[in-house]
Amino acid sequence: MLARALYATPLRTNPATGAVVPGLCTAWKASPDFRDWTFTCTAAPSIAAALRRLVRLKDAPSRWLFADASRISAESPTRLRVRLRVGWRRFPYALTAVAAAPRFVPGPFRLVSGSRTRVVVRNPELTVVFRRLGPYAAARAFRRGELDEAPVPFGDVAADRNDPGLRNAVRARRLLGLDLVAFNGVDPALRRAYWQTADRTDYEQLVPEEDGASAFAVVGAGPGANPAQFRTAVQSIPSLPKVTVRFEVPPDPVLRFGARLLYANWRDLGLGPQLVAEGAAGDASFERLLAVYPQQEAIPAELALGKGVGSRAILVQALAATDQKADLRRFDDQLRVSGKVVPIAWVVDARLVSRRLERWREDVLGNVDYTSVRSRAASRGP
Repeated sequence: MLARALYATPLRTNPATGAVVPGLCTAWKASPDFRDWTFTCTAAPSIAAALRRLVRLKDAPSRWLFADASRISAESPTRLRVRLRVGWRRFPYALTAVAAAPRFVPGPFRLVSGSRTRVVVRNPELTVVFRRLGPYAAARAFRRGELDEAPVPFGDVAADRNDPGLRNAVRARRLLGLDLVAFNGVDPALRRAYWQTADRTDYEQLVPEEDGASAFAVVGAGPGANPAQFRTAVQSIPSLPKVTVRFEVPPDPVLRFGARLLYANWRDLGLGPQLVAEGAAGDASFERLLAVYPQQEAIPAELALGKGVGSRAILVQALAATDQKADLRRFDDQLRVSGKVVPIAWVVDARLVSRRLERWREDVLGNVDYTSVRSRAASRGP
């Protein structure tokens, strides 16, 4: 949120429709094979430098967006050109990522002050103050009318929705993001057993707190629960290799809680999971993967191009297609057969938003465009 407030991206997305809209760049066109893209932009040399810098940062999470470019250049102060090694019909979406923003071009807000606990940004219409608080401290401050926006504390969505003073302030949205398990070098039959026996029902009820958030695919709804497949997988467990599978878990408390739910279920079934700290060189990782742009292809693209998981050939074919549903379904089917990625639940974001804020809107990536927000300071209460 801070980066999007302070930096201007080459392109943006409409939070309501997800469509690409102008940012620093106002027009774009592609060659017939969608490999050669030309953009009309303000500060084209700065944008080109930012993209090349991103490619040089080997560990940058969004590096994969531009890593396959054969050329990134500014042909004039207003003309940016990017040549890709593969056709990518929706490539302009890559320029909506905050990682593509040039660092020395003014953004929507300017920085007024900053510290470890408080950052103030301002534009001619609005001042936004970001405060570092724990979720319960933020919720208490929201109740006192000291904050206009705060995260709903873990486990409190249902209670807040039943609270007369808060029910109208709760905003919950399913994001284009997955909580998932990614395996690394585990026996294929064992991976599939973990895939087929993952307890998504308990996870859905206790972590996302929204019905229908269980994920059985990395694209769309997937095939849904299959009780017969579950029973067959449970029956096969005694014949599987008796090995301990070490699952790396990030420090985020919500994800740690979710990982413990999965761990308890798998242990009860006779599998051998072990939870270890993130970075401990485990056999698998439990992680949250958020799309970097609002298209269904974004998550499989990051898996194939960013993490090397799944069929790159199928994914590349999907990127170039007008109707990519069949290719994305093939990509997902292959992942499911391999068991390399176990989708658990779609990410749900819940926030408390004051009625003082007008035109507040969260997009499917969890971003809020504060340039559109207006504050009515005269109202009382949360």
